[in-house]
Parts: sequence; C-alpha cells; structure tokens
Amino acid sequence: MKDKKTYYQKYRGYYLGQLILLVGWITNFILFSRFYEEALFYVDKNAKFIIQLLFIVTYYLSDVLTYLFVAFLLMTLNIFLVLMFYTKNKREGIKQKERTYSMIVFLAIIGISTIALLITIIWPLFLLLFIVSLTIVYIIYVITKSLYEEKDELYEENELVKVEGPFQTKAVAEEYTKEFLKHWMEYFTKQGLNLVAITKCDENDEWYVEIIVQSIQ
Repeated sequence: MKDKKTYYQKYRGYYLGQLILLVGWITNFILFSRFYEEALFYVDKNAKFIIQLLFIVTYYLSDVLTYLFVAFLLMTLNIFLVLMFYTKNKREGIKQKERTYSMIVFLAIIGISTIALLITIIWPLFLLLFIVSLTIVYIIYVITKSLYEEKDELYEENELVKVEGPFQTKAVAEEYTKEFLKHWMEYFTKQGLNLVAITKCDENDEWYVEIIVQSIQ
C-alpha cells in the first residue's frame, strides 16, 4: 500500500496535468455541443455530406476555427503527456499495475474525446488536426529521444545515475532493483558499461536503491 502511495505521489504531476486536460475536454465539449446544435438546426439534412460540411464551415467559420484550435491544442498536450508518462515509467523499468491502470484511463480519455468529435459533420477537419497532432508529438519524441541517448553516452566511472525509494521492505527494494537491471542492463552493456545496484537502509528503516555506472573490465 505504501509503495502504491509512493508511486502516485511520484507521478502526481502527470495526474494533475491529466485532470486539467480532462476539465478542458469537458468544457470544450459542452461549449461545442451548444454551438453544433445551433448550427445543425440550419443544415439541410437532405443535402449531400460535402454540402453540409461547406455550409457549416462557410457560415460559422470563426466558431469552427476556434473549436478546431482548442481541440488540436488539447489533443496535442494530452498525447504528449501520455507519451512522457509512459516513457518515464519505461526508462525506470517500472512494471507496476498502477502504470497499466493509469495508461488505460489516459488513453480512454483521449479515445472518448476523439470519438465525440468525429461523429459530427465536420469530422474530416478534426481527423486532419488529430493526424497533425500525432505527427508533431512523434517528431518531438524522436528528437528528444535522440538528444537523451546522446547524453546517456557521457557517463563517468562510478557515476550515480539513479536513486529510487523509499521502499517499505528490503524485499521490495530488491524486486525493484531486479526489474530495473533486467530492463536496462543490455542497453548499458552495449556501451561497454555495467550497472551496479546498492541497497541502503536509512535511520527510519526505509530502503533506498542507488544505481551506479562502471566500466566493464
């Protein structure tokens, strides 16, 4: 229970960010629904789809652009947040079920929000923006990953690369160490480096794990 609480406290920034985005999605959806209901009233239901789309875009261009921009901003930030959350967990070798549950909730919010906007007449515009949003986040991710990997190559002998804790028991600390080393050892070995884990207990009987880098002799 304590480890679960520690996990959520460690990643509380991501949960707070997702909560803010959720409020943004809900607010945007409520306002957009009111606008869409009004605009749809004047649309000829018997006209072809392209005519209906052009009608809304032509007569409500300002409103359409506003909601498109807000949806694009929310989608980009939400995808980026989920990607950063997943990447941080992956880098730290964390495989707790809390991560899985969190990812399901985060992705569900994105999925529901996307579907809600794609069932409207102007779905092609939303779809285009969502594709652009995914592309932008992917480009940022690739660039960031490249810079991170270049930075990782500059380790010094016996450099402390990570401190994790506190853990309630030594067994839990050792289990974390096992998962972390299993996840990262191959990566560092390819660079001619070895990971060494040191488990320590402080005066409060709480356990910490220190990971240092050493050259392979």
